[in-house]
Amino acid sequence: MIGMCALLAGSGLGVGVWFSRGRDATADERASRSVRVQKERFVRSLLVSGELAAVRAVRITAPPFRGRGPFGIKGLAPEGSHVEPGDLLCQIDNSSLVSTLLTEDLNLEKAENDLVKKEAELEVQIKDLEIQLGQNKLELDKAKLKADIEKSLLSLRDWQDYQFAFQKAKKEYEKTTKSLELANKAAREEVALLRLKREQTAGRIAQLKADIEALEIRADRPGTVLYEIFPPSRWNGEVPRKMQVGDQIFWGWTILSLPDLREMEVRAFVSEVDGGALRPGLRSRIVADSYPGAEFGGTLDHIPELAERLGKATNVRVFTATIKLDRTDPKIMRPGMSVRAEIILDEEEGLVLPRRAVFEENGKFYVRSAQGVKTEVQVRARNSVSCLVEGLAEGTEVKI
Repeated sequence: MIGMCALLAGSGLGVGVWFSRGRDATADERASRSVRVQKERFVRSLLVSGELAAVRAVRITAPPFRGRGPFGIKGLAPEGSHVEPGDLLCQIDNSSLVSTLLTEDLNLEKAENDLVKKEAELEVQIKDLEIQLGQNKLELDKAKLKADIEKSLLSLRDWQDYQFAFQKAKKEYEKTTKSLELANKAAREEVALLRLKREQTAGRIAQLKADIEALEIRADRPGTVLYEIFPPSRWNGEVPRKMQVGDQIFWGWTILSLPDLREMEVRAFVSEVDGGALRPGLRSRIVADSYPGAEFGGTLDHIPELAERLGKATNVRVFTATIKLDRTDPKIMRPGMSVRAEIILDEEEGLVLPRRAVFEENGKFYVRSAQGVKTEVQVRARNSVSCLVEGLAEGTEVKI
């Protein structure tokens, strides 16, 4: 969770608190209500919240969808789980594609039936024309034999009848030949059109099957599952949240990642008002919320130029700074794990008092000596527990 940045409270660093000691009861009572100014190392630091992230990760994105989007996430591998190649990472809802596939399967079946039926019809039609052409050829041959008889051997009427019959048979033969040619051409075109329709339907089915398979996203390498941020939660000004089952997504959106756990970094969330105090190279101490006893060192590596707003309902903005860890412990470190980071702004030697020993009046700062004398001091710097002061001698005893 993104938190507000605050000056480090109760770190114990740079707090010079030395209680006076005495042997009599009066001295002990006085010592319990006073401290001595001591020269110590004073630390100014910033306490911020953040999360661990992998330096390198393979991002898993939604594949291109050929249907109308968006598509819903139907299943996700548990975040933080370890996966091997071939394991299911994400199942995107494919119900609309499956429905379309069933329709296209019926269309393919119809296209194949139409093709078979048309081929059978055309085969019969062409066969009939071929038979008719054969008969016309016989009639033509017979008519030609009679037409070729010498005119002198026949009566004029018979000769004219034979010539007429020959021309008629010839025209019938030519007509049937033309009809057969046109029928063959039409048959080829109709069959080609039906085959094209069948191939197009088969192509759509193949693509649908590929799309359905693509909606079942599987790991191609071993890794640990980490969900990515749901983009609309940023666009709508909400507090960013991670992907979850039921989310509607479009192709190209990053759903999850498989991080390399061998090298981690910290994404620290720094309030915009504190961003000006940061600079690359500042040392940091990091503690994971899940392992408060384990502390890691790091160096502030990158501060973005622009701060991002926390949400639509707030004007609070934060910088997401990057802290490079000195070392990574894969046994306890996981991406997304919340951490607290103490960024050391500066350190210096000086006279240090607890904050409760210093009081303010009319814009000036004072302390009271053990004898009750009010003395003005200059406060050079403060953190949540200590003040760096001037105007007192080292060892001076003041009340608290």
